[in-house]
Formats: sequence, C-alpha cells, structure tokens
Amino acid sequence: MSETYRPIRELNVGDIDAFRSQLRQSILICRERCLTLSAQWATEILDGITTKEEEQQQEEIPIISETTLICTDYESSLPSLTEKEHCKYQYARALFRMQQYDNVAFILKDYTAPRLLFLRLYAKYLAAEKRKNERIQDMFDVISDNSHSKNVDELDTIYQELKQFQEDKLDAFNLYLYGMLLRKKELNDQAATILLSSLKKYEYNWSAWMELGALVTSKKQFHDLEQVLNERMPKSIIKNFFFARRALEINLSQETFWNFMTPLQFHFQNSIYVKSQLATAYYDWFEYNEAEALFDQIRQENPCRLEDMDIYSNLLYLQGSRMKLSVLAHQCTRIDKYRPETCCIVANYHSARGEIKESVEYFKRALALDRDYHLAWTLLGHDYIELKNMHSAIECYRRAIDVNSRDYRAWYGLGQAYEILGLPFYATHYYQKTTELRPNDARMWKALGACYALLQRDREAIKWYKRAAECDPEGKHRIMIQLARTYDKLGETNVAADYYRRALDRYVEENQETEEIAEAGLFLARYHLEKSEWIEAEEYATAALDYNFPYYEDGKSVLEEIRARRTYETINSS
Repeated sequence: MSETYRPIRELNVGDIDAFRSQLRQSILICRERCLTLSAQWATEILDGITTKEEEQQQEEIPIISETTLICTDYESSLPSLTEKEHCKYQYARALFRMQQYDNVAFILKDYTAPRLLFLRLYAKYLAAEKRKNERIQDMFDVISDNSHSKNVDELDTIYQELKQFQEDKLDAFNLYLYGMLLRKKELNDQAATILLSSLKKYEYNWSAWMELGALVTSKKQFHDLEQVLNERMPKSIIKNFFFARRALEINLSQETFWNFMTPLQFHFQNSIYVKSQLATAYYDWFEYNEAEALFDQIRQENPCRLEDMDIYSNLLYLQGSRMKLSVLAHQCTRIDKYRPETCCIVANYHSARGEIKESVEYFKRALALDRDYHLAWTLLGHDYIELKNMHSAIECYRRAIDVNSRDYRAWYGLGQAYEILGLPFYATHYYQKTTELRPNDARMWKALGACYALLQRDREAIKWYKRAAECDPEGKHRIMIQLARTYDKLGETNVAADYYRRALDRYVEENQETEEIAEAGLFLARYHLEKSEWIEAEEYATAALDYNFPYYEDGKSVLEEIRARRTYETINSS
C-alpha cells in the first residue's frame, strides 16, 4: 500500500448512518424501476456496514417497508401517481419481470409520469437489444454501421422521445436512460453531461455510475471528473466507491486506487464488495498470494456469490491450482450453469487441463450469454493462440478492445499474435499501447524490446529493455541477459560482458539454476580467454558443465582451448 494518500472527507457515525438510510431507500427505488444491478449493489454495500459493536448490541433498527416507497426522499420529490397509474405500473412491472418488454411498452404507452415513462422506454430499449442479439447468428458477426445490426432505428425512437423533454423536466432515471443512449450514439460529451445531471438528482443509482465510468478511459478524464464531482457532490460517499473501482479498471497507479479505497476499507471492512475489489486489485498487481487469500475468504463468507469468481478462476489457473479450480468450477455450475461467469470459470478449468477445444466452447457459451463480456473475448483469444488460429485470436482481441479499450491483456494478445505471424512492425504498435496502459509492467517493455530487436533496431531495443529492468528489480537478471545479447550483437563486447557478469552473479546469489547461467558463463569464458585471463576464463567455462547439450560440450571445448592456449603461451614465453 502507498504510504501517502489523499483521504476522502473524514467520516463520522452520522455520515455512515445517513449513507445507510439512503442505501435502504435506494434498494426500494431502484428495485421499483427494475434496475436489478443498482438494487443488488446497494444491498451488498448495506450488508457490509454493520460494525462489530452493533452486532454485539443486536439493536433493532427500523427498516423501510415496501409500503413506504412513497415516503423515500427521492420518490416524495416526484408527482404522486393516480390510482390508475399505480395499477398500470404494477401490471407493467410484473410483465417486465417476465421479460415481456414489448408488452410493457404497450401497457404504458399513454402515460408520461416519470416512473411510468422510464419503465416504458427502458423496456423498449431492452426489447431492441434482445432482438439484436437474436439476429446475430455467428459469434463473429460484424456489428456494422447499418441500422439493422446496430438497432439504430429502434434506439433512435427512444432517444427522440427523451430529447423532446427539457433536461430539467426529466427525472434522474430518465436522464440515466438518456445518457446511456447518448453514449451508444458516441456523443460522449453530451452523455457525460446528462449522466452527471442524473446523479445530481439521485446519486444512488449505481447503474448510472457505471455508464459514466464507461466514458472515463484516461488518467486526465479521471482526475477532471474527480474535480467536477468534488465540487458538485462534496459529501458523497458513493462517488468514492466509483473512483476506487474505475481507478482499478483503467489501470491507474496503486496510489490513486488506495486514495479512495483506504477510507472505504476502514469504514466498510465487513463489505464483501470491498473485499472483492481488493482481491481484484492484488490480482492485477501480481500479488497473487494476497489475492488468493482474500478470494478464499470471500468464498467462505458467501460460497454462492458468483461476481468476480471469473477473476478468481484466472488466478487459480495462473497459480496452477487445478484442484481448487476444479472445485470452483463444479460449485459454480451447481449454483448457476448459465451465468457468463460460470461458463468462463469452466473454460479456465478445461484450459488448465489442456483441453483447449472444450475451453473454446465454454468461452463461446459465455459470449452467447453476454456479448460485452470483454474478459471472455480476451481469454478466448488466448485459446486461439494456443490452437495456432491467429485470425480468430486477432478478432477476439479486437472485440475485447471494442468493449473495453483499457484491456491491456487484449492489446498484449494482439501484439503476440502479430509477432507470431512474423509481423513485428505491427506488433510494436500494440505493445506500445500496453506500455501506455501498464507503464510499470516489465513484461510490456520486454515484449516491445524484443520486437525492436527483431526489426534490427537494436538501440531502441536496448532502451526498452532498460525500462523493463527499472520496472522489475526481482527479474532484472533475466532482462540483463537480453541486454547482454543485444550489446554483443552491436559488437560492444565490454558492455555485453558487464551485463552477463551482473546477471550471472545475481543467479548465483539467488541459487537459481537456468541455462542462462551456462550462456553467460560461456560468453565470459571466451571474453577472458581473448584477454589471456586464464583463471577467470576457466572458472566461467566450468559453470557451463552443469548443463546439458549444447552447453556441456561447448564448456568442455572452451576448457580445452584454454589449456591449449595457456600451454602454447607458456612454451613461447620460456
């Protein structure tokens, strides 16, 4: 954790009580509008607020009932519904739950009360999206610019209807829907303005925060938005949940993440959502042991929670924990085998077993359930790399980037695919993008350096290898080998020898065994041989004898040459 951070406004008991009260209200308000994601998020945060002292006291806190929806702060600010409007709304809401979206729109077509207007237009939006997905037969169907495939006509009717209202005449939820449509039309500045207006009117709609977050794709946009929200919503707690999550999603620095997460971790230490965010953060920072411990804790507290378990399955795959991955896959399948996350987990399980074709099928199932599941697109791309199907891999990575332009793994995958195809010039473009997204990740700089080496641009390769060494003190010796090879290629043997020596010393110090020790030993043996430094040459050549072909044979050959030349010089000098 960073030692210094910019804490949010210090919270007191009154702040937490007020936040808890608003969360309770938001559950009713969002659920009434069939915004399941927002209601679920609020319940999960609310569940994690209770302190140990409160648990011991077991105080009974009055709970808002279903019948008090009209008494919530937000609902009381809207015009009251007539009895007929209320009955129509409840009828439409029941149909919505059964996914009869067109019927919902028809039932409410003559009503303009804010709640009814929202449910009608939201149902029309979901119906249009459902029809689009049904038309898509092939996973790789191109989403072109024509209205048939992109639903422009259907969505535009909703947009035009909302557009006819003045902004201040729309309530928070209709503004949220309006902002979402503007984002889909790629009118991002307008979308941001409308979504901010929505959150100003009602800040506890988590779905609106997620839509706003999709517009924040750079560090500058992040900090600009932070400044705006601090001015408009200085006392908001929910915005800090948003900024912590977004900092993680767009790969900002650990310090930026901790600026927002540290206070939340303190005040919401029981929240399973906060723990999951922390586990995901540790995973992204390659602190796999800490991430695994937190994910295990989450599984113990709620073994039926599927959110973020796909990330946990990635972690288990990378850790080689096949048994735990198997258990996770079977448990998630029993809970809900048709969830995209479950399909992704099962795919990772098959991939860990080397069953790549089965893995591909499960990733396809995940994408059939959610075509915007960028993690599944990326992992499917990895599988196609394994199958040597570069065309499909590239298409998958591009789809992942279309959904999330900050997915560095997809950019890295594109670089790998083009490098395998023997197109290092194109690969450098994608690796360069990964270094922008992950400037402190040595792997990205190493890949970029390797591509420049393939392009015979060795000076640039050296530059990126050195940058990689700065980012990875632990693996610095492996990068030193790359630097040594490049300097040797340039004919700068003194510099190459220095890097080989430093790498070799590091390997010996850490008691590691690798063929790179033999490589370094042979180079240094020949280097000292040319200088007639027999003792050093013999010592380094001996290091290669512990390794198999061709190092053992080369080591013996160099030792014989050392003895021959040493004998020759001794005879001549006498």
